[in-house]
Amino acid sequence: MKQIFALLMIVPLAACSGGVGGVFGGRDDVAAEPRIVAVPPAETIADGTGVVPPSGDGRFMGFTVATLGDASLPGLWIETPLVTEDQAGRVVSENGMQLLLVLRPSGGDRSSGSRLSLAAYQALGIPLTALPTLTVISDA
Repeated sequence: MKQIFALLMIVPLAACSGGVGGVFGGRDDVAAEPRIVAVPPAETIADGTGVVPPSGDGRFMGFTVATLGDASLPGLWIETPLVTEDQAGRVVSENGMQLLLVLRPSGGDRSSGSRLSLAAYQALGIPLTALPTLTVISDA
């Protein structure tokens, strides 16, 4: 009896795992949203810490360890003590992905960590429980 129950529990889960519409009406004809993510140029060299140093234009603000920020606030942003006013910028993650976002001041000590938006975590492909070290670059 337990085996039949277990089998009956697996069937609904299998139905919603595919991308073919499944039981819950998923749509395959919807184009994926464009992501504001780019891999840095091939000539960028890691400095041995797993962090990709900045390349190109922009002002290097520093490195910061990020946690997940307020998930109810939409958008691509980072609250960081590395800036004193809102400005355009970008971050480079440990996995080499780069993301354009808004740099917001956190008001903390320069050595304190930062808070990264949920959308930014997802766009960078970082697990939500990770504490990534990010390179912060100001484009202001």
